[in-house]
Amino acid sequence: MRRGFHATILRRTMPGGSARDLDRDFRMRGIFAGLGAAIGLLSLLFAPSPVQAQRRPSQPAAGAEREAVIVNETGLGVRELYLAPASEADPGPDRLGTDTLPSGGMFRVRLGRNQPCAWSVRAILADETVEERRNVDLCRASRVTLGDPGAPAREALINNDTDLDVREIYAAPPGAPTRGPDRLGAEVVPAGRTHRLRLGRRRDCVFDITAVMADNSEVSRPRVDVCRNPRVTLADSSLTWREVTITNRSGRVLAGLHAIAGGRGGPLDSDEGWGVDRMGEETAPDGSSFRLRLRLPGCEADLRATYEDGASEAKRNINICQTRNVTFDGSGIPRPPERPVTIVNRHGATIEEIYISSSSEGDWGAERLPDGLAQNTRQTLSVPVDCTADIRVVFPTNGAEERREVDICRNPLIVIRPGWTIAANLDGSEAEEDPGPRPGSVRLRNTGPAPIVELYIDTPGASRGDDRLGANVLGRNETLDLAPPEPGACAARLTAIFRDGREVTREPLDLCAGIEVPLP
Repeated sequence: MRRGFHATILRRTMPGGSARDLDRDFRMRGIFAGLGAAIGLLSLLFAPSPVQAQRRPSQPAAGAEREAVIVNETGLGVRELYLAPASEADPGPDRLGTDTLPSGGMFRVRLGRNQPCAWSVRAILADETVEERRNVDLCRASRVTLGDPGAPAREALINNDTDLDVREIYAAPPGAPTRGPDRLGAEVVPAGRTHRLRLGRRRDCVFDITAVMADNSEVSRPRVDVCRNPRVTLADSSLTWREVTITNRSGRVLAGLHAIAGGRGGPLDSDEGWGVDRMGEETAPDGSSFRLRLRLPGCEADLRATYEDGASEAKRNINICQTRNVTFDGSGIPRPPERPVTIVNRHGATIEEIYISSSSEGDWGAERLPDGLAQNTRQTLSVPVDCTADIRVVFPTNGAEERREVDICRNPLIVIRPGWTIAANLDGSEAEEDPGPRPGSVRLRNTGPAPIVELYIDTPGASRGDDRLGANVLGRNETLDLAPPEPGACAARLTAIFRDGREVTREPLDLCAGIEVPLP
């Protein structure tokens, strides 16, 4: 039928059409007009109402992916967050996992495809309270705000105008049973900085605010009305900022600096009474300077410098109002008393250098024999060592021998002789009288043409253990007394390696025989 209508219209446009054709054309126009009106009426009757049009997006589209954007305006951090379809009783897994959602933060949760529109949201806050939203239509709006949406957002501007970092901040309504959770979390408010403390959407204005400083002291500001004056200062208004330049001329790395009001500093060798380390994780190498800002009552200050090697020195009752530069040069580091020690050379060569330093030091220090020490001579030295010392001797061949943790208070006479590094006695009594091997031991004598550079004493049948000589050698015709490593463990396998590569083994060897054993 539609093909006929189109044909009639085409015929009408052809030239030379008859009156009958024109009349038929007019009739067809009327029919078309009627059909158009009918179709328009039907479209009005079956068109969705405005309410239905608004509801249409809430119907889940095929394959649509649901998501929720959680906005935290509670004033507290969210520790756990659960989202589940409203029809399910199980809240599902914690969507935050190991993370937290801070106050003022936003978290996007993808919920997957072909999900319903109605969801339940449950948040556990840092103070253990629970914030819930039920039957949230995520098809209409994916944004979910935690907090009272009808209340204004409250916040306080914390001004840390002290000379210490703020480690924790608490804010709670007056009369609350607890001061609540720490609002900073893992953050720190450095000295001289400000922090915007978000308190969430709430209708009350007055809070008790407490700041915990880096030295564990507390600053309390009760009944702060954040609606009238949101700025909270922490410093005592009676204290004035002081600035002093610290210079390191100690020859060491400055690792810590403590500053406290004059007369309040504790013992030099203890952190007690010195407050917080003002340098934090920073260090200052020798020759460097930095500025230190302080707010102390009055001008007097006690300052203590600590170094990477464990040494420390203090300057007490420094007037930082007049003295703007403080130099730590190491002169205040306590020195151990000078102790006399006599060195006797009974070795087979001249001792060219000797080093004696405290066992707690990291290096050998100065060489103490500028003219050397010939064979069978002695020299008394004065060394600043607190009894326990490490000793190193160097020969003209650059060979060296060492012995650690020698108590020079008990052994003020040190005889350097073959085997002294592992000998039972250091005063040379055995070498002077030469009574032979001690009972329950053996004496090894190097009768070979070259020094022994390695020596192993092992249980028969066991694998080779550690070299007993270490950095030392057993020279030609030198002796070394050996005792069993454990009482009663007399049977041993001895292996000696000479500098020329020769290897000699004695197995079995009775370490308790009290005899002299020539090698090779």
